[in-house]
Amino acid sequence: MHTSWLTAEQYAQLSTQVHDAYLAPLPAFQVLAISGPDNRKYLQGQTTCDIETLTADTFLRGAHCDAKGKMWAIFQLFAKDDALLMVAFRDELQASAAQLKKFGVFSKVSFDQTTEPYAVFGLGGSQAEQLVTQLGFSLPAADGQVSHGQHGSLLRLAAAHFMLVLPQTQAQQLMTADWPLAAPTVWLKAHILQGLAYLEQPLIGEAVPQMLNLQAIDAISFTKGCYIGQETVARLKYRGGNKRASYILHANTNELPVAGTAIELQLDQNWRRIGQVINAVNINDQLWLLALLPNDITPADTLRLSAEQPVLLQQLPLPYSLN
Repeated sequence: MHTSWLTAEQYAQLSTQVHDAYLAPLPAFQVLAISGPDNRKYLQGQTTCDIETLTADTFLRGAHCDAKGKMWAIFQLFAKDDALLMVAFRDELQASAAQLKKFGVFSKVSFDQTTEPYAVFGLGGSQAEQLVTQLGFSLPAADGQVSHGQHGSLLRLAAAHFMLVLPQTQAQQLMTADWPLAAPTVWLKAHILQGLAYLEQPLIGEAVPQMLNLQAIDAISFTKGCYIGQETVARLKYRGGNKRASYILHANTNELPVAGTAIELQLDQNWRRIGQVINAVNINDQLWLLALLPNDITPADTLRLSAEQPVLLQQLPLPYSLN
């Protein structure tokens, strides 16, 4: 893998063997800077989160939907000087940016990934708080808060689970210094275990926010007023109708399914497709994945991954309530 700030050689040297704390480069996550006097007003009408609640010390989780409520992207958004920085997986950020730019011509707003290109790292581990301090950041006191340092910003997604956004020049310096670097899959496993999803290409435009549990992680405001897709999202809350949610699954296998791979439920002696993979990582023959399934699924149900040699899956508890 090669990016403008991470070489293939550096990437190949990253290990999944980590100890108390780690810093994992995330080259598949990118940043879009949204500037201009109308940037907040414009995003308020485009996204599920309430931009008016954003402060210098917080970030927002949100989704960008089409008119039918199907998601282009799930993102983290925070303020940096006069700009708003949107952080997301590259597939979804590309899809979202194309739509934002299409309608942005009618507002005083601009979109940029090149003037001051950013890099993204994941930070975690049992001693993550000490590593935060060593990197020169104050520790965000709660989930949803952001700490700004001399060269970057640190977002607290969950306990011991952080995202670091900084200019690519500083990222290159981190890669050559004596930090506990780890492979991206280490952080992505933690992301899955937090029940946090991102959209890979097969799922873009396929799911409404509640299907990926966004209401459970404060990524949807039901009081902010109108935005694209709001009618569908609000109807699912107040009138019901959403029959799907995201769940954490695990298996002992060397399989690594791509997004969209089928998941099947055993019914007597037969198997029926009931869902699909959202995100997955495999570390040392341990598979961890988020799956889109019926929201009445239980740990007693027998699930398997559709593969040449089908793999039985174990359901793990979500760290939040779906109610």
